[in-house]
Amino acid sequence: MRITNKNNTKPRKEKVYKSESFKDGKFTEEELKQYGLSDEEISTIIEYQTLLPILQSDENDSKVNARDLHKQLNSGRQFTDWIENRIESYQLIKDADYFTISRKYETVKNSGLQPKETLDYSLTLDCAKQLAMVERTSIGALVRRYFIIIEKAFKNRTSWNKNRKNTLINCKELRSALIVKSDELLNGVPEWITNGNLYSIEFSLLNTVILGMSATQYRKEHNISSNDQIRNYFSEDQLDDVERLERYDAQLIISQEIYSYEDRKHILQTEYNRVKNRKTKWV
Repeated sequence: MRITNKNNTKPRKEKVYKSESFKDGKFTEEELKQYGLSDEEISTIIEYQTLLPILQSDENDSKVNARDLHKQLNSGRQFTDWIENRIESYQLIKDADYFTISRKYETVKNSGLQPKETLDYSLTLDCAKQLAMVERTSIGALVRRYFIIIEKAFKNRTSWNKNRKNTLINCKELRSALIVKSDELLNGVPEWITNGNLYSIEFSLLNTVILGMSATQYRKEHNISSNDQIRNYFSEDQLDDVERLERYDAQLIISQEIYSYEDRKHILQTEYNRVKNRKTKWV
């Protein structure tokens, strides 16, 4: 058996968790599922990203070509009329919201070349998004729905972050219990577990109780890299379950002195099944 006592090994460094984190740029469908959105809302975000690639930059100081934006918005108006109207109507500030560059070129007329001059406009990314939101086309409506959904996702993520942080706090309580009772717990590990350490074994137990499958199976089903923590892909309800189970598991070890892996698994599974439909409360 290759079970190890974590006390005799170098502690694993926890990943830094940033509670304020929120993804910039493009999202994948799998990533969007972490934000508590419906399938329809996810489809709206994907459609926005597909139809308006010009707004997908995650660089705050990037510039947007106004002609390209005008084209992607399907405005139906001449570009010059459109941009001049937007500048006047929304009181856009030159060299702050938008920038102009004079471009000279020549056209053929009466078998000769005639010099001409035109203005190219570039917009700040924030200004481009503002103009996209006020556009009275189906694309403009899509943009407005997109930002409403993003605001909802941000609020969901803020709540999710709080729960995730709580699981890390309770994780420390469980780690302490594993350290204090390491010898007793090692003796309670069944023979069929031939690899790992007390930490990985215990947290795999909790994950299996909640997911109904091993971490390896869950990673495969959700295309999660082995470098990512699977709990970063849990729903808010699952994170709440993790927090409660970790606290309960620590109590089983310290207060009730239940060192048998199989006994704790049975108790934790029974308690989880009792409350998973949210009709009853955790003890």
